[in-house]
Amino acid sequence: MHRVVALFLVPFVLLGALAVGCGGSDDAASSSGGSWSSDALSKSQQQLQAQVIGSQIGKGPARLAFGILKPDPKDPDVASLVHDATAHVTLYKLDGDRGTPAGDFDLTPVQLRENTQHQHTDGTQHLHDDPLATVYVVNTTLDQTDWWGASLDINIADKEYKGVKLRFFVADKTTEPGIGDSVPAIKQLTTKDVPDVAMIDSSTPPRPQLHNLTVADALQSGKASLIAFATPAFCQTRFCGPVVDSVVAPLQEKYGARMNFLHIEPYKLDEARKGRLIAIPEMAQWGLQSEPWIFVLDANGRVAAKFEGVMSLEEVEPVIQRVLGGQAARN
Repeated sequence: MHRVVALFLVPFVLLGALAVGCGGSDDAASSSGGSWSSDALSKSQQQLQAQVIGSQIGKGPARLAFGILKPDPKDPDVASLVHDATAHVTLYKLDGDRGTPAGDFDLTPVQLRENTQHQHTDGTQHLHDDPLATVYVVNTTLDQTDWWGASLDINIADKEYKGVKLRFFVADKTTEPGIGDSVPAIKQLTTKDVPDVAMIDSSTPPRPQLHNLTVADALQSGKASLIAFATPAFCQTRFCGPVVDSVVAPLQEKYGARMNFLHIEPYKLDEARKGRLIAIPEMAQWGLQSEPWIFVLDANGRVAAKFEGVMSLEEVEPVIQRVLGGQAARN
């Protein structure tokens, strides 16, 4: 397993076997994708790797997010995310070391970008808009519980990498709510329960408008909802804070009059500020094994979409527009 510099660390999980650099032409051309043995996968790891990013994948509608990694030539144990690739994936249902093709897809790059400003000595403001993390995403349906394979064709600066392969497991059901599921009606702390919103929000400054409702309140409101589990100050990766800053807050400003927006800190902040990360009980009630998460619920309280780890405003906003369109149609 390669280390990924300052990005995908615990509690975020990389799924599946590390995968291959440039596969042989016979392997890539085979209708079964060639051999899917561990030995076959490990033979081509030197030039590029790819991994499915996430804590778990379940049968049914799925957002597959692939991280593309390039090893450091000076330290093969360190790999960094590739931000400027184009990629295509062929999925395979695996039976032992053989595969059956199960779909071809162009992958969409999704970037979580830093959106902060600092002031230069001459008084000018400089906007940081750098990509913190990039994943390559396809939304599809996985109709079988078992091992699956993915073979990626990747282009980086006109250099082609063919047959970059990996395996990942599809469970019958994920522990967190799935697409179409109802969600647990938790009653997390809100601004009504604390004298200072900083007790339930590690943002700087805190955003009380994201802490006015419990999930139970939101489910009773008859409105669509966006619920984010993320910790800006105590994130174990580089992108929890930007999820709130760059995705949740701008969407709340735009759509907050029409739907509910809730931010839930995954850790007990009083303990986190003492250096101890203790998950709040609501994380277990929702079956969450990582953070950050965003769930978009329709007006009936069912999951319309869910996003784990790296996500962008441009990826989440169309789902909001879709659920609000359905809400308007019912009204």
